[in-house]
Amino acid sequence: MDSPPEVRVSRSFPQEKLPTSNSKSATTSDRVAVGRALDLPVYFGDAGSREVLHKVGAERACAAAITLDTPGANYRTVWALNKYFPNVKTFVRAHDVDHGLNLEKAGATAVVPETLEPSLQLAAAVLAQAKLPMSEIAATINEFRSRHLSELTELCQTSGSSLGYGFSRVAYKAKAQPSDSSDENQVGEGTLAI
Repeated sequence: MDSPPEVRVSRSFPQEKLPTSNSKSATTSDRVAVGRALDLPVYFGDAGSREVLHKVGAERACAAAITLDTPGANYRTVWALNKYFPNVKTFVRAHDVDHGLNLEKAGATAVVPETLEPSLQLAAAVLAQAKLPMSEIAATINEFRSRHLSELTELCQTSGSSLGYGFSRVAYKAKAQPSDSSDENQVGEGTLAI
């Protein structure tokens, strides 16, 4: 019986759980200390570094979702994964269209605009404040989302780009790989490393 694939997901620590002083944001070292105190596996370093990616197990991953705070960090991570771990499919959020196109050039498998869902949530809040019925708000938001994604998908198909949820270009073909049950560290298709 095959074991299910390993899935690893990283997360940021909520600001309210971090120590702060004089209303300043917690430092990176504070975040690392909190994570380690909670007995979480914490890796600190440049996510675009081959060594850091190796430490988090990139060589065993088949996919990575990249959601870092800065365009440069996202770009470096996609580039490094593509160069050093070419079997890892990279799914990344883009800050804007130019950033998305650069991420594709760096080797991203699929690029997702980061502003769509927050913008829809903001629109829903405005409509709720205007006292529209929740059913009408949901229908309006869902219609906009569907239309927007349909337009992006069509654009991606005609341009060959993955920018904007263009998953049509992503091939999810299972690879026939021999299984060596003696290797306890082997991880199959489906691993997600972030």
